Parts: sequence; C-alpha cells; structure tokens
Amino acid sequence: MNRNQLRFAALALLFALPATLATQVPTASAGPWTKSSGEFYVKFGESFYMADAFRNADGELVAGTDYFSATTYLYGEFGLMNGLHIHGYLPFVVAQNQLGGEVYSDRGFGDAMLGIQASPLKLAFPTAVRLDAKIPLYSGDISGPNALQTPARGDAQLDLTAWLSAGAGFNTIPLFFFADVGYQHRTSLTLSDTARGPFSDGLVFAAQAGYWLFDDRAIISLNTSGLMALQEDTVSKSYVTVGPSLFIPLNHFIAMEADAYWTPYSRNSAAGWSFGLGVSVRGGP
Repeated sequence: MNRNQLRFAALALLFALPATLATQVPTASAGPWTKSSGEFYVKFGESFYMADAFRNADGELVAGTDYFSATTYLYGEFGLMNGLHIHGYLPFVVAQNQLGGEVYSDRGFGDAMLGIQASPLKLAFPTAVRLDAKIPLYSGDISGPNALQTPARGDAQLDLTAWLSAGAGFNTIPLFFFADVGYQHRTSLTLSDTARGPFSDGLVFAAQAGYWLFDDRAIISLNTSGLMALQEDTVSKSYVTVGPSLFIPLNHFIAMEADAYWTPYSRNSAAGWSFGLGVSVRGGP
C-alpha cells in the first residue's frame, strides 16, 4: 500500500468516527466512504460527557445539577459488496446526577444504532446514501421515590434517519472534508408502556474538515453536527456540537483516536462537554 492509498484508507476510517455525546447524538456517521466487499472497521472506545442539566424520567430537562456519564461503546462497519456496507453502534452507559447534595445514578445499555449505506453513483468524488435506526436497549421506565432525580438513558423510542453524504480528499494537498445532511423521523415505537413525547421530526447535519500532520502520521480535524427539530415543544431536542478530533495510525491496521465536543447551542437538551478515546482496527482484501 503506497502513501496515497494509506491516506485515503485513513480518511475513510476517520469518517467512521461515531458521535457519542451521551445525551446529544446517539448515532454514528459513516461518512461518504462506503466499505467494499470484505473490508471492515471496528472501534472500541470510551466517551465522557459533563453538563449542568439532565433529562428525567418524564423526559423533562432539569437544570442546576452536575451531570456526568461514561459511555463504553463498540462501533463497526462491514462491507457486504462493492458500494454497500452495514454498520452498527452498541453503547453501555453509566450516568450519575448530583442534585441537592445527593447522587442519583443509573447504568445499562443505551441507544444502539443499526444502519446500511450504499454508494450507487460513480462520481469524481465520494457520495453515499444511508439509513440509520436508533434502537433503545432499555425500557425507559424509571420507578421509585427517586425516579425524577435519576438521569434517563434516552427517549426510549425508535428513530429513523435518512442521510445524504459527500466528501473529497486530495492527492496533492493533505486536506479533506465531508458533509452529511438528513431527515430524522421520531416514531412512537417504544419498549416501554409509557411513551415520552410526542416528538418532532428534525433536520440533521454533520461535517468534518481535516488536515494531515507530520508527514502523514496524524490527522487533526474540526467536526460539527446538529439536530434542528421542525416543531417547538417541551421534549424535542435541538442542538449544535463542534470540536476537534485526532487520528493517529500506528500501522496499516491499528489507530488511536481522540475527540472532544462542545455544545454552543441547545434546546430541550443539556449543553455540555464531551471527550473520548478509542482504538480502531481495520482490514480487508
């Protein structure tokens, strides 16, 4: 594998970074680089999120607290054939909320994600279409005297998101970028007897611009993502995140990854900070 091939392979892997803000973006983004038949990418990571607000058992945003969560996750992409791959995200969340001098905590699986991506068009730059399903791996029912003080793991219902993605990388300069836009449909399907909502559908976006450093030995990127609910209510979230990420290939197969995010805008969602670390493995024919 020559330097240009390694560069484009690493770009495709970097675009696979999942956005793992525990209360913000429970999805992953594969970007426009679709895996070919037999190719794979797997990442094991840990992300931490801190905020001064949390969502309780009724789905309400409660401010004036110290919220902290740690999410251990596994993310993977697997090429089924040229121009078609599947991807998934499996998180385990440990969350705690300090309110009035007391600490309330919860742990368990959070919102998983399953998706399929295709690149049917042969253009001069990479493009893709993607469909993601957010699947809650918890009932959403929080009972007991401390129910309203215990942080919820999510909204406990199924979301479907359709994406369009495009990007570009260059042989002559160590610069690349991509952009995703999509539509999120928030269904009423839930594993719980009590549904929080109704929720508004929304427009979603993600973008990344990156630069190779140290003679192609690391990539530093600036990332942003967001969700804009189409209707204003008391439970549907809107937010924008922004932050840097770092990708360091150790060899042709293994890389170290790190990221951090800040939430400059939020509505019905906690505005906080996130940072994460991970190890990824890739391979294929």
